[in-house]
Amino acid sequence: MADLLQEENCPPNMVIAFKQLRAIYGEGSIPLVLGTELHGARTDMTQVEVGKDQMMLCILPNYHGVPNKYQDSAPFFVLGHEFGHIVSHPGKDAVYWREGMQELPVEHFQKGKWFNCVSDIIVNWTVMTGSNIVIESQKATIQPQMLNGFMASEFVRSCGDNNEGKPVGYDNHARMLKEGKLKDSRYCLKGGKPGQYDEADPSDPYKPTPMTPFYQRYQGHGRGEQYYPPLSYCVATKQPENWKRIRAVKSEGPLKKGKKYTVESTKTFDGRVDSERFEPIHKYKIKGEWVSARYCQTLCPQCGNVANNTWDNWWLYVPKKQMEQRIEAQGTWVFLLIQMFAFQWAAIYSTFFDYGGIKDRSAGKKFLKDISEEMNNVMRMK
Repeated sequence: MADLLQEENCPPNMVIAFKQLRAIYGEGSIPLVLGTELHGARTDMTQVEVGKDQMMLCILPNYHGVPNKYQDSAPFFVLGHEFGHIVSHPGKDAVYWREGMQELPVEHFQKGKWFNCVSDIIVNWTVMTGSNIVIESQKATIQPQMLNGFMASEFVRSCGDNNEGKPVGYDNHARMLKEGKLKDSRYCLKGGKPGQYDEADPSDPYKPTPMTPFYQRYQGHGRGEQYYPPLSYCVATKQPENWKRIRAVKSEGPLKKGKKYTVESTKTFDGRVDSERFEPIHKYKIKGEWVSARYCQTLCPQCGNVANNTWDNWWLYVPKKQMEQRIEAQGTWVFLLIQMFAFQWAAIYSTFFDYGGIKDRSAGKKFLKDISEEMNNVMRMK
């Protein structure tokens, strides 16, 4: 079980966002606590708890090249999602949660995961549209931030471990910082030097103590995850080559498994080339040929470590045997999540953006038709 810390251990912008959201959702009695494990965010309807992974998403000095509107929206969506569970689904009705979960026609050990996926679809839509806000005058301001926060949560790339639980990214950044290749973005106390902590050990200002605010330990290169815009944005805005590098996970067309390449251009599912929007990407152009983005792991622009985003983590090509092992261990709910991402974007295209030259319900239907073959390949491990 995670140790629970009070809100002063969270980044200041996360605390500010929490207090604003607590007011506009009319939930003044809900406290914010910080769990010291990697477990995302969650609520038991009486408090909101964020894990250190979600806390790190709100440490702005860890962002590199990500437009401000996406950085600023990160804490709003992280916390707004949990308030969505409290005020929309399942609300404070724990009985409904238990009974609804039991009605799902899946194995008992999967019921909770499946129902949480269904709940997340409802909650994300409620949050993105600014529904259930009791201060109506705030809706016009909060709704775009929530939508941007959702887009950032899906498409901002993170460099930390190597997706196998090993701290490769952290180690790479610490080494490069020591070699003078990176700007020092570690926490800096007032009147001190970068890397020194508040409430530090009296004998060593670079050594934290139990009194040091928790978030300070994860700020900066070598200490916390570092965040970058999606590769498609970097291509569209003509970033240097190292911001557009991938590693092939399958030999396909010009790709050879394990080799690294530079992406020349990108294409959305409705055929738009080099879109700056944070959205699903269908294909990359590599060595003059279009290949499925699913066959490519994006790399950290600064250290070269794998730096995928949430969409990549669910849609990336996985060999059949490896995927079957994951399903055997975790259950078939993983397929529901793959579909959840697609249906959420169908709703977004139907409501907020044009897609294929249209912007209404038919836009979402067109997106689902366009992505259906790729989604079928994902679920069949092709």
